[in-house]
Amino acid sequence: MTREKDNKTKRDNNLDIYRGCAMIYIVGFMHIIGYWIDPHTNDILSMTAIVMPMIFYISGASYALSGKKNYGEYLLKRIKRIIIPLVVYVAIYSIYNTLNGEIALQQLPGTILSYLYNPIVTGKTMGLGHLWYIQPYLIIALLLPLMYYISLHIKQYGSLALLLATMIGIYLYPNYVLCYIVPTFAGLYYMRDKPYNSLAVLLMFVAAMVLWVAQGNIWNIQINKFPPTLMYLAYTSCMLIIFSKPLKWLCRQATHIAIFQYFINQYAQHSYCIYLYHINVIKFIHTIYFIICLKFFDNHPFLMHPACSLTVIATSTLVLLIPLCKIIDPINNAITKVISALWHKATSLYRP
Repeated sequence: MTREKDNKTKRDNNLDIYRGCAMIYIVGFMHIIGYWIDPHTNDILSMTAIVMPMIFYISGASYALSGKKNYGEYLLKRIKRIIIPLVVYVAIYSIYNTLNGEIALQQLPGTILSYLYNPIVTGKTMGLGHLWYIQPYLIIALLLPLMYYISLHIKQYGSLALLLATMIGIYLYPNYVLCYIVPTFAGLYYMRDKPYNSLAVLLMFVAAMVLWVAQGNIWNIQINKFPPTLMYLAYTSCMLIIFSKPLKWLCRQATHIAIFQYFINQYAQHSYCIYLYHINVIKFIHTIYFIICLKFFDNHPFLMHPACSLTVIATSTLVLLIPLCKIIDPINNAITKVISALWHKATSLYRP
């Protein structure tokens, strides 16, 4: 498809399908199977850790299709969508830990501020490991308008040179932003002609992996993920280039089955809320399941079999997250509306 000329907002329902499927994969597989098999010690399982670049790719694609606003409006929208739900999550999590005695009441305000300050400003997660995603996402979101401008004007050799510079940068200094800028930038071309040859890019990434292994570095993908190294960037990029079409086809085909379509739609609609709360729900279901196992194990030993426990915990988590986020997201939206109203009222006082 040729480059779009107008600034009207466009909607591609396929992106919602891909987003929903990616979240189901994270919740129903990656973060549950880790309770039984550690991907840090299992090289084969570690090779399935490819989903986060897909999330950033979808972010880039969504921005490319969105109606472009001035930078101030864009930033305000990002803050409302990312920061406010994060504040609500941190508050609920901290209050729960206060009620069960893990946090003293007088420490509650400082704890909430720490849980917010560290993942946003320092990149540390303060025991909530899944919040590592917040800082790189916010930084890349701040850069997206500039990245979009570059994507409109860059030529083929320029794009390859930019990619090479990014690869050298992440080789010297492994970090989240440089890694996830690459799939985000690729997503900006979701509905436009690409200024690069996919085969040339694929060969660059294959060469990078060969170089990485030849130097005797660890190739386990999970180990290379935190923080992302050149190996992680190269491997996940290769997988997305090679399997993007079959994965997209598989996601679209899943929506032809009613129950799958429902879950995909719900996980797309509540994707950020689900990401924030899913680790806590997994731990809750995991605890409840093994309390039940201890009670009934003598008569039903099959309950402890990994196939049974993984299926029950994954299914229960996937189901429970939907009503939970249907409750929490309206709260997030209500708080957002109140803050927006106060913001507009405050700024109106300074308008001529």
